[in-house]
Amino acid sequence: VTVSDTEVHLTPLEFRLLVAFVRNPDQVLSRDQLLELVWGDASGVAADQVKLYVGYLRRKLEPALDGAQMPITTVRGFGYRYTSTAA
Repeated sequence: VTVSDTEVHLTPLEFRLLVAFVRNPDQVLSRDQLLELVWGDASGVAADQVKLYVGYLRRKLEPALDGAQMPITTVRGFGYRYTSTAA
């Protein structure tokens, strides 16, 4: 993945998570929706996995953003939103 002309190395799961966000811009995606979109079969997946992997993805994207606003935001009580115009 390239962000602001900087190559960002993602694991396959982090890439699927980013794809889920990019395909649903400006929509709030709940934990359950992300589990379905990214993990497919959510059985056996801990509820905190979404939070954990969103954190991983943010940490990898942040240096490449070069001071630009993080496009993935937390919507408390609902889930996460990817804003395509943030980066």
